[in-house]
Amino acid sequence: MHWPELRHAPGDLVGDPDEYARWFASVEDQLLEAEERYRTLVETLPLATYIDRDDRTVGTAWVSSQIETITSYAPAEWTSNPDLLIEVLHPEDRDEVLAEMQRVKESGGSRDHEYRLVRRDGSVVWVHDSAVSVVEGERRYARGFVVDVTARREAELELERQNQQLRQLDRLKDEFVALVSHELRTPLTSIRGYLELMSEDENLTPEQLRFLDTIDRNAQRLQRVVGDLLFCAQVEAGKLRLESGRVELNAVVEEALHAAQPAATAKSIELNSELGALPEIEGDRARLAQVLDNFLSNAIKFTPTGGSVTVTTIAYPGEVEIAIADTGMGIAAAELPNLFRRFFRTERATASAVPGTGLGLAIAKAIVTEHGGRIRVQSTEGAGTTFRVILPG
Repeated sequence: MHWPELRHAPGDLVGDPDEYARWFASVEDQLLEAEERYRTLVETLPLATYIDRDDRTVGTAWVSSQIETITSYAPAEWTSNPDLLIEVLHPEDRDEVLAEMQRVKESGGSRDHEYRLVRRDGSVVWVHDSAVSVVEGERRYARGFVVDVTARREAELELERQNQQLRQLDRLKDEFVALVSHELRTPLTSIRGYLELMSEDENLTPEQLRFLDTIDRNAQRLQRVVGDLLFCAQVEAGKLRLESGRVELNAVVEEALHAAQPAATAKSIELNSELGALPEIEGDRARLAQVLDNFLSNAIKFTPTGGSVTVTTIAYPGEVEIAIADTGMGIAAAELPNLFRRFFRTERATASAVPGTGLGLAIAKAIVTEHGGRIRVQSTEGAGTTFRVILPG
């Protein structure tokens, strides 16, 4: 900005009046231009700016034009009616909002909160209100802005509603699974008991015995599925209990390998073991055996004929590790995060029609976690998978 040159000769006027007039006109033009730019900026913002009254009462001294879009009430209505805010505040929010506004106006500071306003047509709009207290001599007022956040609030409420619905469905599903599993367990036990009695009949032909054996095998399979479902229901209900004692882990591994040998032999899969010296650990022997059975069963199911499965044990300071490595079909990297979810099955498993319920890994993880351990997995599609069970030692 250019200031007019002053004269200092005795008796002269201080400055040229014409130059002062031109200067003041220039300053006025610049101020008007700046005011217009500011007004344009304020009126194009996606929010309404406002200044409260400075008489320590609720009311609006000035508000930008966007307030009409947000609330359906024009700026003139806000400035002419000091009670308009009280009238349009949602009844459930009114007391809290007014108290917060009064606090800021009287004691200073700032406020930042969200509340509801009732529009002229009765619809409700959520606004985010942010304001700061301003002190100018004896005057104390607040200035701030409000933004329409109805869409976000409604999305949050809808998301919460859906989450509640999903939680309820999940709870109902768990209750249903537990109920059905209990109802199935008793008749299955009876079926297997009668099958055992029938198979002792010396008058049965070899073909009849073979039929009974097939029925028994399928009953056993169904019994395992029922047991897995009940186990998962226990885990979800937080009722998993371990019967802890001293466990020699290598002995558990050897028993699991022995139990898995017939299934491996049927597919010409070589079972190998490399068992290092391990200390005894504290744990539930039966549950740990269940973990190994699940991993070995999976390894054999997903390894093609002629492949191999190797179990390795090793001790580290404070930990022991069991690694189960196979030369099977492998797992896609995108599927690894979902691997331990209940009922999850990989695309390759589904496409290859590999039997299973998708519960084995979820059960294994629950048992290992309850022991204070963890499971790590490494896999390459088409090259095999290695699961590492790490337990406190």
